[in-house]
Amino acid sequence: MDTDIYIAEKTGNRSMRIPWIPESITFDSNGTRFAKYEVLKAGEVYVPSGVNIHGYSWKSILPGEGRKDNPLQRGAWQNPLWYQQIWSSWRNNGTPLHLLVTGTPINHDVYLEDYAVDYEGAFGDYDYTIKFVDARTLSIDQQASTQSSGNVQAAQDSKGTITRSETDSSQKTYTIKAGDTLWAIAERFLGSGAQWSVLYELNKTAIEQAAKQAGNFSSQDGRIIVSGTTLTIRK
Repeated sequence: MDTDIYIAEKTGNRSMRIPWIPESITFDSNGTRFAKYEVLKAGEVYVPSGVNIHGYSWKSILPGEGRKDNPLQRGAWQNPLWYQQIWSSWRNNGTPLHLLVTGTPINHDVYLEDYAVDYEGAFGDYDYTIKFVDARTLSIDQQASTQSSGNVQAAQDSKGTITRSETDSSQKTYTIKAGDTLWAIAERFLGSGAQWSVLYELNKTAIEQAAKQAGNFSSQDGRIIVSGTTLTIRK
């Protein structure tokens, strides 16, 4: 299976396919054990087998116009400035994102922490490094106020911005359906996808049991959820 890297906004319309696959993707953690997954023959993906995931980073190039027809190019060629403009917006605005690396277990909600770009010269390429942090690093101290504010819920993001969305305040339980994620369920019933970890902690036993019965080692902290599992939305 070919490896591709996709990044998409959780609440917007912008998305991108990374044009040049890096040799390796590195995970930062706090003492977590690592497992290895091959991305290319030249490198490996390092995936933590424990908890406390901190971030994901890699080094690669943004191919210049001289590489437009290179067979290693993923998708249609884009000017390197196009990527930089979007990355700057995501970083500066704290935009919720979803990171997917096909052929690996990397399928996470993240934020773009930082990136750096240097002009390489040959072919008009730009060297870059980029780092994402797991969305679990967001504070969820707003749980009580989010649950008690009625049909219109308010949640405060990491920048202090108040966002609102319609929720069903009477919903006590929900049965997982195909295609669901904890982020989407939290967004629907708690008013903010960032509250997904609240659902996970409330339903940890059921989620982990269902994941293991489906043949997984674990749910990867709620990233793997099984259709038919009934979640408690509110006690």
